[in-house]
Amino acid sequence: MTESGVAAGFLTLVVVMGIGRFLYTPLLPLMLTEYGLRTEQAGFLASLNYVGYLAGAFAAGPLCHRFREFRVLVAGLLISCLTTAATGLSTDFVWVTAARLLAGIASALAFVAVSGLVLLIVARDGRENLTGLYYGGVGGGIVLTGLAALPTARIWGAGGTWILFGAVGATLSGVVLLLLQRHDEPRHSAATPRATLPWHPRFARLVIAYGLEGFGYIITGTFMVAAANATVGPTGAHLAWVVAGCAALPSAFLWSTAARRWGRLKPLVVAFFLQGAGIILPAALNGAAALFAGALLFGATFMGIVTLALSEGASYAPTARARIVGLMTGIYGIGQIVGPALAGYFSARTGTYHIAIFIASATVAAAGGLLIPDAFAHEQARERR
Repeated sequence: MTESGVAAGFLTLVVVMGIGRFLYTPLLPLMLTEYGLRTEQAGFLASLNYVGYLAGAFAAGPLCHRFREFRVLVAGLLISCLTTAATGLSTDFVWVTAARLLAGIASALAFVAVSGLVLLIVARDGRENLTGLYYGGVGGGIVLTGLAALPTARIWGAGGTWILFGAVGATLSGVVLLLLQRHDEPRHSAATPRATLPWHPRFARLVIAYGLEGFGYIITGTFMVAAANATVGPTGAHLAWVVAGCAALPSAFLWSTAARRWGRLKPLVVAFFLQGAGIILPAALNGAAALFAGALLFGATFMGIVTLALSEGASYAPTARARIVGLMTGIYGIGQIVGPALAGYFSARTGTYHIAIFIASATVAAAGGLLIPDAFAHEQARERR
C-alpha cells in the first residue's frame, strides 16, 4: 500500500515537474527559433511560470485544508496537462505567456497536494525511508523529456512536442488517480483548526536558505541546454541535460539515506556546496568535461536539497505538513521568479550566461553557509534524535 502511494507521487512529479515545468529546458533552443523568442523573452516566460508557481504554492495549503488534498491534486494535474498541450497550440507570445503562467500554478498545486498525501502515507506506515523515491520523480521526468524531446521535435517541431507530452501527462495522471484511490487522505473541516507554523529561528533560516536555492538552481535549470549549445552543440547540450536527470533520479533516495545517518542538515549543507560547484564549473572551465561534470553535480543535488529541506521543515510541525510545504515552496518560488529574469537580462546585454551563473553559484553557496551553525549545533542534533 505504501509503495502505491509513493509511486503515485513519483508519477505526479513526472507530470507536473518533469514535463509541465522542465520540458521547457530542452525545447528552449528550438523555441527561440520556431516561436521567434528573444533571450529576454525566454527568461520572462520562465520567470512568469514561477510567478504562477509562487501563487499556486501559497494558495495550495488553504485549498487543501478546505477541499482536501486529492481534489486539489486532480485540479493541478488537469490544468498541468492542458497547459502543456496549450503551449504548443500557438506561437503567439501572449498565448504562450498565459499557458506558462497557468502551468506554474498547476505544478505548485499538484506538488503541495501530493507531497502532503505522500508524507502522510509514509509517516503513517513508518516508511519514511521511501520519501526519497517519491522525489525522484522529478529526475525521472527530466530523463524522459531529455531523451524524447529532441527526437520528437525533429519530427513534430516544438509545438507538436508540447502537444504530445500533454497527452503523455494525461495518461500518467490517470494512473496516479487510480493508485491514490486506495489510500485515505487527511480529513479537514471548517471547524478543524489550522496548525500553527513553527516560527523558530532555525526554521526561519531553513526557509531563507531554501529561497536562496530557488534563485540559484533555477538559472541552471532553465538555461543549461541553451547555454551549453555554444560549447557542445545541440546534441551534446541535450545529453548534458539527460546526465543531470539521470543523476537526479536516485539522488533524493541517496540523500535521504545519508540523512538517516548524519541528520538532515549536515547532508543539506554539503549538497548546497556541491551544487554551487556544479553550477559554476562549466563557466569557470570551458569544455565538454566541465559541462558534464557540472550537470552531474547539479542533477545529483537539486532534488536532494528539496527532499532534505522539505522533510526537515515538516519535522517542525508534523500536523501542518501541507502548510509548511506550501510556505517553503512559495519562498522557493520567489527565488525562481527573479533567477530566470536576471539570467535573461544579463545574457541579452553581455551575450553570455557567465555573470548570472556566477551569481547563482554564490547564492547557493550562501544558502549552505547560512545553515552551517544549525547543522553542527550539538543541542540541535540531540533535539532531532
